Amino acid sequence: MSKPRADRQGPRVGGLRRLLDRLAGARLCYGEPVVARDRTVIPVARVRLSGGGGWGSGGSQEGDGAGGGGGGHLDATPVGFIEVDDAGARYHEIPDPDRPARMLRAGAGALATLATAAAAARRLRTGERRGRRSLSRGG
Repeated sequence: MSKPRADRQGPRVGGLRRLLDRLAGARLCYGEPVVARDRTVIPVARVRLSGGGGWGSGGSQEGDGAGGGGGGHLDATPVGFIEVDDAGARYHEIPDPDRPARMLRAGAGALATLATAAAAARRLRTGERRGRRSLSRGG
């Protein structure tokens, strides 16, 4: 009888696969519904998941190899909730107090990028013109 796939891959890989299966899909964004009297509230979050990993290889002799590595980050921010009652379902956004500051930083970064690109383009055009003039004078 063959072993289950997770066992053949090793306990760490099997555990990681089970964790990722639990984190998959809408379960990350929508919390467990909370029922109070005739109303149901479903929390909604913005979820960001990132990660990386590595492994190794064998050495030149038997038993010389080693490997491992990995890491990740999970970030969840509440953004609102869905309210369900006899009148229907409605989404209520939770105000984000940091949004104006983030938007200002993003705008400043975009302006700095545009200014740098414009300056670089101007230098390239000026450099090309100077190069052409010097060639025409010398020849």
